Amino acid sequence: MNYQEIASKILELVGGKENVQTLTCCMTRLRFVLQDMSKVNELALQEMEEVKGIVNQGGQYQLVIGAKVETLYHEVCKLCPQEENQVKEASKSGEKGSIPSRILAYISGSIAPALSVLIAAGFTSALLTLLTQFNLISAESPTYFLLNKIATLGFTYLPVMVAFGAAKRLRTNEYLAGFIILVLCSADVTGVEGLSIFGLQLPKVNYASNIVPALLMVPIMSVVDKLLTRYIPDVVKSAFKPFLLGIATFMATVVVIGPIGAFVGNSLGNFCVWLSGFGPISMGILSFFHPILVMFGSHTILTPVFMNENVLYGFSRLSPKALTGNFAMAGATIAVAVKAKKPLNKSTSASAGITALLSVTEPALYGTLLRLKKPFVGALIGAAISGVFLGIFDVKSYAGGPPTIFTMPLYMGGGTMTNFYLACLCAALAFVFGFVATWLIGLDED
Repeated sequence: MNYQEIASKILELVGGKENVQTLTCCMTRLRFVLQDMSKVNELALQEMEEVKGIVNQGGQYQLVIGAKVETLYHEVCKLCPQEENQVKEASKSGEKGSIPSRILAYISGSIAPALSVLIAAGFTSALLTLLTQFNLISAESPTYFLLNKIATLGFTYLPVMVAFGAAKRLRTNEYLAGFIILVLCSADVTGVEGLSIFGLQLPKVNYASNIVPALLMVPIMSVVDKLLTRYIPDVVKSAFKPFLLGIATFMATVVVIGPIGAFVGNSLGNFCVWLSGFGPISMGILSFFHPILVMFGSHTILTPVFMNENVLYGFSRLSPKALTGNFAMAGATIAVAVKAKKPLNKSTSASAGITALLSVTEPALYGTLLRLKKPFVGALIGAAISGVFLGIFDVKSYAGGPPTIFTMPLYMGGGTMTNFYLACLCAALAFVFGFVATWLIGLDED
């Protein structure tokens, strides 16, 4: 089948375009919010070769596709214009499910579309570190200046993109939401003391790189939007609604939401420091749970924690758990490729193990580890043991980005190369431990 046919079949099996409330994608998954789960033909979806796995978590129905997901996403969007469904559902209360699941779905769904920016900025940061480390370019050169803007501003203005994604998810004005956060992230506002509005003194708040205020602002904006839509006369709505919505949201953010968001963000960062105080134990546990979070599609909800940790301290102690988690999954998958007897298991595991080293772990997770069960246990063991070494060596990441064999320079910092070498050692240990644990546990190909 071509992409158009695959998209048409997927749309049919999730209940048709009328059943799709919203649709987004991340690096490997189509993320649906559906009106009626009873209309989904899950058995037929599982039988599709292109669908590597299915996760129904936090109000989202996620189809694990792999590297083809972006092309397939655009084809599904052609068949299912979301604007039609958003207008149709605007009067309804929103996603179904418990409040915690809806909150998790909101956070994950708002951050996931912006992950491509984190990847681009992270890889650029790693490239810059390598170029300067080996004296290939000067830190004063125009090339360094421009590439550094890509590496740094991707994180500085990440709240703008998160606000846009959150507003799209809650069916409010995404451009206005992004504009308000853009103003707050500007150099004249973020981290500036002595600001006031209408005589109200405003506390100093760092909005740049802090996505928590954006996540808190958009639900308030959505409520104000609905109130204005209900009470402003239609004849003046197009002229006055954007102005009133923008001013009301901006005032609420700088006076109340921004300070609360800064407090929450700082608390998350301080929590990271407290948790890292347990050293090897905490990192072993966190690394153990990383593949499980990926399995449920919930790993993106930790992004605010890592971002605020970096903003407060200039590094993150907790984000390296993804390094050991991913490399352990890669090692376990390669072990299956070496030990398996069936040609299909060998070939799929070999390719999936390589992509796992590039931070695309879902093909390995769903195509090999979970399907054969025992190798998944091997990956968890490898992640936990190597995570202990992360804590022993106190490994830190100095920039955001996906943990891959090409972005190891993200661990260069602190004035020496020691942290980088230790991070490389932990990544290698994770791969080896995942491989050895899976080899010893064995696998049942039947």
